[in-house]
Amino acid sequence: MTESCCAGGSNRMIIWCAGAANVGQMTNQIAVELSQEGCGRLFCLAGIAAHRGGFVRSVKDAEDMLVLDGCPIACAKQIIEHVEAMPKNHFVITEFGVEKAMGATLDRDALERIKETIKAALQGINIGSEDQ
Repeated sequence: MTESCCAGGSNRMIIWCAGAANVGQMTNQIAVELSQEGCGRLFCLAGIAAHRGGFVRSVKDAEDMLVLDGCPIACAKQIIEHVEAMPKNHFVITEFGVEKAMGATLDRDALERIKETIKAALQGINIGSEDQ
């Protein structure tokens, strides 16, 4: 990890869709790797969707978050909006040219390219911006 990648990333929530399609699984892998690289901490989307008080309060109070969705359905973003929180730094994998497919294996080259693009974008995104 480059230190400039995600300065202050430990305070950033990483919230992601982990859907069944290749792009949902790609968001899962990217989220895990970004967390391991110090770009933020993983946060439970299921806890938010279940309206668990602490999860909802935390997402509403978040100063910085990274929201990853696999496709334009944008389940992660919609769950966050449903609890009346503001999704920040939202990325959709299909917007990076990856076609959604069930049962497809992860394209490691595309995953790395997308992860590096997200890391670069996070360097230039101000805390509180809604979208990239």
